Amino acid sequence: MVVVSEPAPGRGVLPAWPLLVVLAGFPLAWPLGLTAFAPAVLAVVMAVLLARRGGCRLLPGVAPLLLFVAWTVPCGLMVDSGARLAGWGLRQVTLAAVAIVVVYVTNAPERVTRARVIGALTVVWATVVVGGWLGVLAPDLTFTTPVGRLVPSGLLGNDLVHRMFVPTMAEVQTPWGAPAPFNRPAAPFLYANGWGAALVLLTPVTIATLVTTRRAWVRWSVSILLLASVVPAVASSNRGMFLGLGVSTVYVAVRLVARARGRTLMLLAAGAVVATALAVRLDVLARIADRQQYSTSTEGRMSLYAETWHRTLQSPLLGWGAPRPSLRHEVSVGTQGYVWSVMFSYGLVGLVLVALFLGGAVVRTWRVLDDTAILLHASLVGAVVIVVFYGLDVMQWLTIGSLAALLLRESADRAVTALRPPARAPVVTVS
Repeated sequence: MVVVSEPAPGRGVLPAWPLLVVLAGFPLAWPLGLTAFAPAVLAVVMAVLLARRGGCRLLPGVAPLLLFVAWTVPCGLMVDSGARLAGWGLRQVTLAAVAIVVVYVTNAPERVTRARVIGALTVVWATVVVGGWLGVLAPDLTFTTPVGRLVPSGLLGNDLVHRMFVPTMAEVQTPWGAPAPFNRPAAPFLYANGWGAALVLLTPVTIATLVTTRRAWVRWSVSILLLASVVPAVASSNRGMFLGLGVSTVYVAVRLVARARGRTLMLLAAGAVVATALAVRLDVLARIADRQQYSTSTEGRMSLYAETWHRTLQSPLLGWGAPRPSLRHEVSVGTQGYVWSVMFSYGLVGLVLVALFLGGAVVRTWRVLDDTAILLHASLVGAVVIVVFYGLDVMQWLTIGSLAALLLRESADRAVTALRPPARAPVVTVS
């Protein structure tokens, strides 16, 4: 059921600029150190615009996200230290901003169009690719953002805070016994896994730009960057990233074959062949194998997941509010995957609500009617895969939220159109 409240008389349509600034402004927000704050500020603007308009509709599939955000508030009672309370607060700000963005997009069909969302997310993707190349070419490069210069030195001593305001271009990992460090691109995110997650979510959106744009310079720019993205992707040796991209690619191919969309399928197949050939030339399998030879990440993750599950059962309702130090590993319990983070921090109730939102968005919108929507839907399918392995930063969450809201809105509008009785032909009377 669609819950609708009509806008107050005289109120204008909701503008697109707050969302476009949040997304397309990412290339500027990152070097300024505003990535964690800009979405929250613009989300407040969106909330004010929604309130001033005086009307709002709540679409099917959105309620689980809103309930999840509300549920995380009492989970904060389980936080046991000031540092973890600060982390909990930062996550609350991110989740609230995403929830507002989802509601805003579903209520702004006139200005927040599919084309504008795709274009803004393509800008984010281009930033990810450029950041990946910075990680390849200058892995040790670091700089202090303008906001970072205002942060007290005591707070900068915290590793997470330091990474936010004094970013590095890559995670430089030197496992014991490795002959050389592994430089894994991370910019413009805190960690290499965040970079891989963003590539999975944004690549199908960018291909949608390539398929739909009529501007030759955009097609050429996107095509060149798509090929260029293979190099930092290989350097990252992100197994979860390759799995997510593979699942999304197969999903799109199956859907296009079912629709007999030969031209689009051939275009995507040609791009996939070129990208695969380049990946083989760069010896991606050997790079992953080399890192695995000196790393115990697979065994360590499985042990960490088991510990996360057992400790969640000690507080299954509210969770623990935030990740806690592991009893066996150097990394914290409630990390190494958003599913595990939600389960440990917000309990099994929080996990169910997130699954209902993300899984529900995939199921509710799978009956897409055109090639572009299939590509956007592939991003949500890829999200279902990567949340098991990777965490979600604010930009990854905003990508998922924007696409889910857009597809849910289009699905609801199609349902309303289908239920609308056909217009009756005028009766002509001849005298």
